Amino acid sequence: MCIDANAGARRAARQRNREKHANFQQKSLQFFNKETSLARAQNRNVMGYSRDLSDAYVRAIYTQGKGRLRNQKLVADYFGKKKIDQGGRSRTFGKKQYQGLLRSQAEIQGITRNMFGRNMAYAQEGARRKFQAANAQARQKLGIPPAFGAPVMLPPTDYFTGGLQLLSTVSSIASPFIIKSDKRVKENIEQVGVSPQGYKIYEFNYIGGDVRFRGAMAQDVLKKNPMAVGIDQNYLTVDYSKIDVGMEVV
Repeated sequence: MCIDANAGARRAARQRNREKHANFQQKSLQFFNKETSLARAQNRNVMGYSRDLSDAYVRAIYTQGKGRLRNQKLVADYFGKKKIDQGGRSRTFGKKQYQGLLRSQAEIQGITRNMFGRNMAYAQEGARRKFQAANAQARQKLGIPPAFGAPVMLPPTDYFTGGLQLLSTVSSIASPFIIKSDKRVKENIEQVGVSPQGYKIYEFNYIGGDVRFRGAMAQDVLKKNPMAVGIDQNYLTVDYSKIDVGMEVV
């Protein structure tokens, strides 16, 4: 049986990837809704722009109509007075009246030209700027589209480390005499004797435990019999089957 030491990390990476995709899809939907709002705003802006241009044109047409009515009245007044004054006035007076009519007509034509020329250009430019500003404001509300970002990397399978862990577990089961005897995992250490082969005997309890044990210290055994010492998770162990000291509860 093979054990993948990275199985947990791979499961966590898959979960992060699912969460990343879900978050990206949610933000994409939100951006799509904003795009819809932008399209509607742009349609409203086009309608507003068209209305502004139409209003400017209507004002120009209205002014033109008033000018034509004014021109008709001026012409009618001119010819009406001309018939009355033909009897006793000089031709110079008639010319002055005609010149006054022409000046009034020129003034009316100038106002009409301004309404369709300069004033219309001002109105069109104002409407265009208003339209562009409204579109820019709507585009700013849209923001930028969501970015997926860097992909979640899936850790590779690691059957080698898993095999070592399994081998370590099997070894500990198959060798009940191998016990963690590192000085770093013990406290309240007291030497109580020496074995016939010269191994120091101690009484101690493991850190955090209340039970007292009697046995050897891995650091001492390492000096006399290195073959009896192993390592487990960076802590020294002692194979008590290779020394003349037993591990027992006091």
